[in-house]
Amino acid sequence: MKKLLIAAFMLLGVGAIAFTLYNNKQELNEEANLAMKTSEYISVTTEKVAEKAVNRNFEANGIFEPNQELKLMSETSGSIVKILKKKGSYVKRGDVIVQVDDRLIRSEYTIAKLQRDQAEKDLKRFENLASTDAITKKQLEEIQNGFKIADAQFSALQKRLDDTQIKAPISGFINEDYYEMGTLVSPGMPIADIINTSPLKLTINVTENEISKVKVGDVIPVSVNAIRGEEFSGKVDFISNKADGSFKYEVILLMNSKNQDQIKPGMFGTAEFQFAQTGQVLKIDRKSVVGSLKNPGVYLIQNGQAVYRPITINPLDDGSVEVLDGLKAGDEVIASGLINVKEGTKVKVQ
Repeated sequence: MKKLLIAAFMLLGVGAIAFTLYNNKQELNEEANLAMKTSEYISVTTEKVAEKAVNRNFEANGIFEPNQELKLMSETSGSIVKILKKKGSYVKRGDVIVQVDDRLIRSEYTIAKLQRDQAEKDLKRFENLASTDAITKKQLEEIQNGFKIADAQFSALQKRLDDTQIKAPISGFINEDYYEMGTLVSPGMPIADIINTSPLKLTINVTENEISKVKVGDVIPVSVNAIRGEEFSGKVDFISNKADGSFKYEVILLMNSKNQDQIKPGMFGTAEFQFAQTGQVLKIDRKSVVGSLKNPGVYLIQNGQAVYRPITINPLDDGSVEVLDGLKAGDEVIASGLINVKEGTKVKVQ
């Protein structure tokens, strides 16, 4: 009997809960229907498409870099016995920076030179004998091969001897050195970092809309963040033919100002691209555009309803966009309230 009572109470409880949920759903549906009836349209504001002046000038930031930069490596082994240039020194291409102990190699070089000279004399003597058929062809070939071997050994030792004088491969300043008197070096060991700052270069990145305005050879005003009140300029030397991962193109300016010695590699600079023309273009606010910059569009109003229209645009720096296709002057587009607007939505201009 007790079990039957418990089951009956449980059934009554479940029924009460179901009835309550049903009533709540009915109330929500009635409220939604009432909202639909009382809000037959979306309030929006509009913006008129108009021709306005646009400034094509733009700026791009970058970092000054040396025109050439390399890490000089040793090609020989031995201890440094003479230092001719140190950190901060200016070197010309071919200048000796350090001298490595060459006594052993120089001895081997002297022996190889004597052997080569003797082999050359023997070759000339045997060639004279061969002209009178005094020796066989095989004997002449053996002497010729002996001379080639002696000459190759001499050339190899001459290269090894030259390598004991570690020279600058480019002109520039020694920005860092890795040696002291007596340092034991080996092939592949870094000796010095050399940078050539004549001229400096400024590397910047510009957008696809800006790159079309830049030409190789253009002279561009440049400002340096750390040097106030000074005017500099750079000449466009390189324009990348392919965009990077951020869809920007690399542009390199070679600095050509007389006072560029004040600029140091690593400083920040700003290239100021200035253009004479200020054209009239169709403009609307960026907030009036729906979708992405790749697939942009706008909503117009026709017979009280929102109508979607795809357009082609060019983003501008002032928060507006240039309309390249899809609209004409005088068209009105929805400017606000777009979050609730879709194709066919009834709208009312505030």
